[in-house]
Amino acid sequence: MWRFTILLLILAGFPGISLMSQKPSGNSDPDKPLRVEIPSASVNETYRIIPCGVNGMIMFFRSQEVTGDARTKWYFTCYDTNLQQVWVRSVPLFSDLDYRFSLDVADTLALLFVHSGKAKNPENNYEILRIALHKGTLVLNTGTLDPGAVVDAFGVQKGLAWLGVNVKGQAGKIVNVGLKKGLSKAFSLGNGSQIALLWMRPDTAANSVSAVVSRQVTKKNAEYYLVRYDTNGVIKREVLIGLQSAERTLTQVKVAEGIDGKEMLLGSYAQGITNSAQKSLPVGESTGLFASPVSGGNQKQISFYNYLELTNATSIVGESDIMNLKKKALKKNKSLSEFSLDYPVLVHDIFVKNDQCILTAEFFSPQYHTENFTDFDFYGRPYTNSYSVFDGYRFYNGIVAGFDTDGKLLWDNYIEIRNLVSFELSPKVMAYPSGKDLVLCYVSDGKIGSKIIQEGNVVEKLDFSTIDLLNTDDKLLSESKGAIVQWYGKYFLSYGYQDIKNVALETNNKRLVFYFSKLRFQK
Repeated sequence: MWRFTILLLILAGFPGISLMSQKPSGNSDPDKPLRVEIPSASVNETYRIIPCGVNGMIMFFRSQEVTGDARTKWYFTCYDTNLQQVWVRSVPLFSDLDYRFSLDVADTLALLFVHSGKAKNPENNYEILRIALHKGTLVLNTGTLDPGAVVDAFGVQKGLAWLGVNVKGQAGKIVNVGLKKGLSKAFSLGNGSQIALLWMRPDTAANSVSAVVSRQVTKKNAEYYLVRYDTNGVIKREVLIGLQSAERTLTQVKVAEGIDGKEMLLGSYAQGITNSAQKSLPVGESTGLFASPVSGGNQKQISFYNYLELTNATSIVGESDIMNLKKKALKKNKSLSEFSLDYPVLVHDIFVKNDQCILTAEFFSPQYHTENFTDFDFYGRPYTNSYSVFDGYRFYNGIVAGFDTDGKLLWDNYIEIRNLVSFELSPKVMAYPSGKDLVLCYVSDGKIGSKIIQEGNVVEKLDFSTIDLLNTDDKLLSESKGAIVQWYGKYFLSYGYQDIKNVALETNNKRLVFYFSKLRFQK
């Protein structure tokens, strides 16, 4: 039975989460969650949080301070596990760069900053910032990419940084950077211009990198390969993992390693050729999930699982839609898998639990609202004009599925996502393994929504608990960019922007803050 630890208050809802907010002090109990608030002018400020395990966490942001060499200062603050400030450092970065990726490797945090696409500077610069967490030492590597190049993957291993780059209309590349001397070299993913990077990760055993690439063979067909390159771009291994045809297209690919010596490729696929309507979305629509194990340098098989055939399909895509398609399939004497209800889906990285590969993904859709205004024609007659305003991406369901080492789908489950709209296409649902259980949770409207499952079975239904505020008289008015991430052990961080009102205060009774809190999961 999951329960709350009683600290200062008892919360109904999120099973096993201890929630308490307090100002950090030197005598804070390390077992108690803490809360820090930073005054903010708007929710568009650039505060970000990176958990760094037992080494603490980094909070950083872009300031308004500009140096004479077209650089802007970014400030980085290290907090320990009791949310006590350890050090503060600043570093000037090119003004047209934005934060893109981070990796925590051997007590050193590596962050990648890339061109935002908004600046007039034609140079496509990037900068890699390494932070020695204990010392607070900051080391910067700077480089330049080809015009139009977009960094879609980043990895660091044994003093080498790898940037996976795609360029529209050209062959993708991998840039290899020696962090000690700052020397870099780039190599193409392969021959021809129609080759793109879908996934990349440095290998742990050697100075090499593994990648999944797609090669367009004809207008209707593409090949997919799992490739290992050395630092000079020499291909050490190449495995054909799938063929796009008029029937199926792989849309997102993730890879897990180390299960019975096999590599497992999981992701999403689309029925048929990717159409032009999907190109307006950062993530294309998909029909279902696929699984493909690779062993001994060979692909064993590839299996496809239509969303309509999942155990929880009716909870994910709607029972009436499925019933209509079943009638249509029966009428045409076809199987349900030959039909599709396509949705944009964001696929998470894979993790391994009990010798199973666990894949988590989130369904979302663009959300708009219509605004009207009155204008006048040449003769002064009024008429109404309307236009659509993009509100962000509405996330409405998360799915989780377990696969064995042969790529067989063993089970699936889901979590309903309520009232979560975001401009950022980043994972919202956190899946946390705890013994036999898997905890699914997310932050929305200042609350944690959670569901606890054991594979296909539900242990605790979806429930919500409020994240406690700093003062007893505080009232949450709104929240933006809320998130929850695992920190270390059974501890977590929640953070985001909150608009708070406190009528008990005579002055400054309304405030907008960026907050972060420490939480504990308790069995």
